[in-house]
Amino acid sequence: MKGDAKLWGILNDKLEMMRASNRLPEAIRIGETALELAQRAFKPEESGYTLSLEKLGQLHDQAGDRTAAKPYLIKAHALIEKMQPLDERALYRSSRRLAFLCDNLGETDAAIGYYETAFKTGSKLEDIPYSDLGTMLNNVALIHRKTGRQKAAEPYYLRALEIYEKQLGPDHPDVASVLNNLAVFYTNERRFAEAERTHLRALAIREKAHPPTHPDIAQSKCNLAVVYHSNGDYARASELYRASIKTWEEASEKPPEDYEIVASNYADLLRSLGKARQANQIEDRARKKRRV
Repeated sequence: MKGDAKLWGILNDKLEMMRASNRLPEAIRIGETALELAQRAFKPEESGYTLSLEKLGQLHDQAGDRTAAKPYLIKAHALIEKMQPLDERALYRSSRRLAFLCDNLGETDAAIGYYETAFKTGSKLEDIPYSDLGTMLNNVALIHRKTGRQKAAEPYYLRALEIYEKQLGPDHPDVASVLNNLAVFYTNERRFAEAERTHLRALAIREKAHPPTHPDIAQSKCNLAVVYHSNGDYARASELYRASIKTWEEASEKPPEDYEIVASNYADLLRSLGKARQANQIEDRARKKRRV
């Protein structure tokens, strides 16, 4: 009905005003009314009805109620999948949103499915930022690791690395971040030779791109130290722990939590060598630095 469609448009404009001013409970009430109108004004396959479902789901999500958001977004997604011709941009947007939502709800298998649909569709769209695609791949890798499917994670890290290298070149700091994630994965898998090689490459990029006191350099040195520590090369691990601690201390008068973690790792190494007094001194110094 034309009257319902016109009123639906007015309500959507009002809804956006409420959303922009963060008046979410009011926006949700308007969204519910708009959805009722959309059911009368549009056929299920028409975009107006789908848009109302999406908007109401987004509002619940924005308000922090992902459980309430999910049914609306899933119903909208099912309608988008049936569109002829298929709107790949709408499918990408819907899949990506549901992937993040299911990921946050702990629904890992559903999240992986939506991430993969979003990645497949987004790869066909020329204006989708490489960082969005890389983030989704990294998230799938993390899900696999958290659910005990470590071997399944590696291809996603490698695909993310391929995308970043293609877009940015091999020596970009963002490439180093992907390398760091991959190297940490190798360390956890006790594939120390690969972890060492990958961390060394990340560190070299970061040292070339940043000043010596940059936190990313401290992070790389610590992560490389963990590789040597885990592999029993205590001399090199100690050297890198000290270098990482020094970098954190030179970077900030009050170093972040990562600094204290490095100090704790180094202290654990020293205790394993029977140097408990020195270990305690390092941890005490780190705690005092953090309390400044």
